[in-house]
Parts: sequence; C-alpha cells; structure tokens
Amino acid sequence: MTDNIKPRKIIGVSMTPALAVRVKEEAAREGVSIRKLFERMWDAYQESKKTQNAS
Repeated sequence: MTDNIKPRKIIGVSMTPALAVRVKEEAAREGVSIRKLFERMWDAYQESKKTQNAS
C-alpha cells in the first residue's frame, strides 16, 4: 500500500431507483465520483449546521 492511499470504510445507502439516477447524473455533470459528490454534500451539510447553530 502506498502512503497516499487513505483507508476507507464502505457504507451502504439505500435509495429509490429514481434518486439513484439523479445522484449519478449529478456526479457525472460535476465530473466527480459519487464518493466525491457525497463528500461535498457532507461538507455543505456540516457548514449549514454550523451556520444554524451560530444563529
């Protein structure tokens, strides 16, 4: 294993087929993997929580 490979944990997410298509389409539109799209969404969610808690 090289030093730049980060350990990963696979998590399963169940969603409707329609939502799965939309998620895949958005990742493709952004030119990123579904994993990267999820990371971006998670970061945005965490930031929104900080903003809400600061109010």
